[in-house]
Amino acid sequence: MDSNSSKNKKQMIPALIILLILVCLAWLVIKWFISIFSAVPKEVAAPLIAASATIIVSVLSIVIAKYYEKKRTIELEHRNKKIPMYEEFVEFLFKLLMNEKIEGHPMTEQETIKFMSGFTQKLLVWGSDDVIDQWSKYRSMFIKEENVDTAKTMFQMEELLIAIRKDTGHKIKKYNKGDILKLFINDIDKYL
Repeated sequence: MDSNSSKNKKQMIPALIILLILVCLAWLVIKWFISIFSAVPKEVAAPLIAASATIIVSVLSIVIAKYYEKKRTIELEHRNKKIPMYEEFVEFLFKLLMNEKIEGHPMTEQETIKFMSGFTQKLLVWGSDDVIDQWSKYRSMFIKEENVDTAKTMFQMEELLIAIRKDTGHKIKKYNKGDILKLFINDIDKYL
């Protein structure tokens, strides 16, 4: 944690220097404009200032609008890639939980490993930091523990599902433990 804060401080110093340079440049440009307009007669300066302000405001509004439009387009593209991946995960999850009841046999270990490997690859490219973190915790529960604690696994899965909902743009209210799990686990109350 300390290495991250020292790294952030090291990155902040050049950013502050650049900001200071930009402020100084802006001040010099403003002083230059003032010196130009102070030498011009007032009858000419007023229309020039009005025209300059109109042009500057127009250009800035177009640049800002394009920036936000591009940012929104990128977010939409990412969301369009994420949603099918997350739908695939939820489908896998339900299959993992319900396959024995529906198909008459549980998912094989080979099927589970194949899915988890493929999902991890997609997640590395498209997943948010929070989803990757929750997936890592969920996945490591299966790898590290010989006797998997069902309750811990379920509640970690819930954290993962909440992170997925957040990543797909849902407004996240404060969920109580088990609220999401109640949607598909009938006896969740005995684990609360």
